[in-house]
Amino acid sequence: HSFHASWHVLLHQSYALLLDNVMPLLVPKIDAVQVDQLGFQFAQNTFNDQFMQKSKSSQRVQILFLATVLRDVSTKYKPNVAFSASLFGEGGQTLGGYNSEVVLKFQKVFVNIGHAYNPSTGMFTAPVRGVYYFGFSAFANGKNAMGVHLRKNGQNIVAAYDYNNSHKDVNGANRAILLLEKGDQVNIGLWSGLSIFDSYNSVSTFSGFLLFKM
Repeated sequence: HSFHASWHVLLHQSYALLLDNVMPLLVPKIDAVQVDQLGFQFAQNTFNDQFMQKSKSSQRVQILFLATVLRDVSTKYKPNVAFSASLFGEGGQTLGGYNSEVVLKFQKVFVNIGHAYNPSTGMFTAPVRGVYYFGFSAFANGKNAMGVHLRKNGQNIVAAYDYNNSHKDVNGANRAILLLEKGDQVNIGLWSGLSIFDSYNSVSTFSGFLLFKM
């Protein structure tokens, strides 16, 4: 019984390569959910044929080899991708007054699972085609006005801004759900002439994660 159960665990963990490379060739016109279902059923049937019946040792070795070389489904088929960072996260500093829009580099990283976000460039690069969630907040103090864009491949998607007419602190936030192709880039851009502030309170942030792969 334990032998049978352990092979079921290996089966669930290791059919991704079959699913990604064999099933799409056999049935190229069906959608991803159908490929997933057919791929697992194919592997399940293979398991039953090989182990629930009294099979030859050579057949068991072949299945063992297949299970050994296949990648784990959690990273191969649906990678974990999530990040969150603040602009500075310490002290108190204002950026702004530039002649053109600049890419903000959120340097204090809270989490960066999958390493799709690069704090050195401020760019998030999609590791797979899928639907992603992004959110950001921005703050400006004193007499400064604030304005930022969420940008996809250089195109402005959504914004948050506040023109300071009262000489008080201003802030804003926004969010978006985007369909990204593998390699697409998302960043936060600071508008020309405007400012953004961050401190140890981490009031200016950029976050995102993969909702599901397409």
